[in-house]
Order: sequence, then C-alpha cells, then structure tokens
Amino acid sequence: MHILGEFSNFTLTDIFIINMLLQKKDNKQLPKEFQKYFWDVSFDELSFDKYPRFIAERLLNYGDLYSIKWLLSVTDKQFIKSLTESSENLNAKTKNYWQIMLSDQ
Repeated sequence: MHILGEFSNFTLTDIFIINMLLQKKDNKQLPKEFQKYFWDVSFDELSFDKYPRFIAERLLNYGDLYSIKWLLSVTDKQFIKSLTESSENLNAKTKNYWQIMLSDQ
C-alpha cells in the first residue's frame, strides 16, 4: 500500500494549492516561494495586511498560477477589479487581462 493512500493522485500543484488554502486567512504573510517577486524590498517585513495593493500589483504583474490562487484566497475579486481600474503600477496587458476576466458578462 502506498504511504499516501488516496492522496497519491495529487500533483505537486494540488498539494501546494491545498497548503495555501489551509493557511489561516488572518495570517497573511507571504509564502517564502514568493520572495522571487519581491527582490527589491525586505521580504520578511511584507504582509498582505500592511501592503495589500503593492503585493497584489506585483503578483498580478509577475506572478504564476500559484501566486494568483494565493492572492484570491486572501482577498476577493472586487479588490482585484478595483486595482485594475485605479492602479498605475499594473502593466497594460495585465490590466486588460484582468478587466476581461472580471467583467460582468
């Protein structure tokens, strides 16, 4: 019998996402895997509670699927929608993509 039993069919992606979702939402420290997106600031001092716009903008511009899923687990779509309407730090392609994805069609 496999040591993981019924969980043996999970991919590394699944495990990473489940781990992120199981983290307490009131502790919005960034996962260490996101340090690569914040090369220019003191990563250990970042938290989503203190710098939600900065972190969201950086993850939307440069993040991968994991970081976007984490972002959606700590905030809501309305927050992201408001960023796409007001942010000067999102690049044009990112703004356009998220405006399309979050449109009320």
